[in-house]
Amino acid sequence: PVTNDWGKPIEKLNSKSLKENLFNQLGCSILISKYFIDYFLKKKINGKIIFISSIQGVRSPKFEHYNNLNMTSPVEYSVIKSGIISLTSYLAKMYKKNKISVNCVSPGGIRDNQPKKFIKRYLDSCGTKGLLDPKDISGAITFLLSNSSEFINGQNIIIDDGWSL
Repeated sequence: PVTNDWGKPIEKLNSKSLKENLFNQLGCSILISKYFIDYFLKKKINGKIIFISSIQGVRSPKFEHYNNLNMTSPVEYSVIKSGIISLTSYLAKMYKKNKISVNCVSPGGIRDNQPKKFIKRYLDSCGTKGLLDPKDISGAITFLLSNSSEFINGQNIIIDDGWSL
């Protein structure tokens, strides 16, 4: 959920929209996790929470990918995504004794009808694929939900075809 003016340059940011975007994305992640944690604690069961962040929560955007294109990477996006990664480690540490694991997956860019020029620039920063398809991150999520990840907690798994290197 984003406001109509999402993505404006920082010098044109509207404080009302910024507040709304931060709450709708980061604030709601905090509230949703509260409900899950309340449920796990009430039922006295092991729980797993998996957040989806982004490589732009770990590294700044590669602004050169956006040159002369009608698209950008908003400051709010990076701040929200880094906040989700921070929330992951905070909750993992706070609830580890309650057998609630909290992890995060940070994918690279997801293919979504971007301009060909952007796709090429993006691929140049990666290994062999560039932009990902949703199925490229589902395996990590399935693993984190499985019993095989029993002792993985507070981690941020980056899946980005080398973009962040």
